[in-house]
Amino acid sequence: MDLVKIQGLTVHALIGVFEFERHAKQRLILDVDMVTDLELAASTDDVKNTIDYGKVAQRLAELADESSYFLLEALAKEMLDTIFVEFNPQKVTLTVNKPDILKEAVNVAISMTRERP
Repeated sequence: MDLVKIQGLTVHALIGVFEFERHAKQRLILDVDMVTDLELAASTDDVKNTIDYGKVAQRLAELADESSYFLLEALAKEMLDTIFVEFNPQKVTLTVNKPDILKEAVNVAISMTRERP
């Protein structure tokens, strides 16, 4: 299997468990690895035969913008579910980085991997 990647995608979401986090959207940085077969795309040179990373990025930005979750895990689950339904990969790993939340840390993040049965 092959891999379509998006690295460092900046989105904004209303996210967090603390009261101060519930007043304004925060910057999140997404890394997405989507496992799929790229043989047909390579043979035909046609974007219809691959996962269109531009459309994935746009969809993830929309989901983040419309969301209001307490946990990164909940937002990540919605994003993963959407990627599977709309873009049909075999496997996805999504990392959601929240770099601006702790002064003492450069970044906090969660990663989730899901695979089509």
